Amino acid sequence: MAIVLPLALVAYAGVAATLGWWPSAVIAPAVAWLLWRRHARARFTAYVFFSVMTARALFIASWPLALFALGAIGALQLPSARRAWPRISRARS
Repeated sequence: MAIVLPLALVAYAGVAATLGWWPSAVIAPAVAWLLWRRHARARFTAYVFFSVMTARALFIASWPLALFALGAIGALQLPSARRAWPRISRARS
């Protein structure tokens, strides 16, 4: 999971660039880098990014994009993702 999700975001950035979705094409690699480096705020950043992606996908009626974003949010719930990117706690911040 720690490798698949960042790679999926890099692939998505390529698709976003070809479709002219420049904000996503710029932000997706940044989120992928945070996930790859296992930054303390990477999980939160990914949730925000995929939530905005879901909202945009529903607004423009892009069902594959919505499924990708919701699938990524679901993947963040898996035990392997929780081990790779633990939740932010008050003690750590």
